[in-house]
Amino acid sequence: MRIPVRRLMEVLRFFLLFVTCTLISYGIISLLTDKIWSGNQYKEPNGNAVKVVKLINSPPPNDLDGYIARLQLFYVTGE
Repeated sequence: MRIPVRRLMEVLRFFLLFVTCTLISYGIISLLTDKIWSGNQYKEPNGNAVKVVKLINSPPPNDLDGYIARLQLFYVTGE
């Protein structure tokens, strides 16, 4: 069984076109991502940033009940 050269060239051309388009698309998406989300996402915010959950006037837990209450707060709020 012989594979025609013309058919082999068509498959090779399709493969090269596919790889080229994939790399170009990846490059465009990477550039757009860098433009939109530039900088460090986890840096300390500027201005009047506040925490969502802030415990006001709560004494530090010294006993087991305080630790359990704090753990329950973590499970509920993720804080």
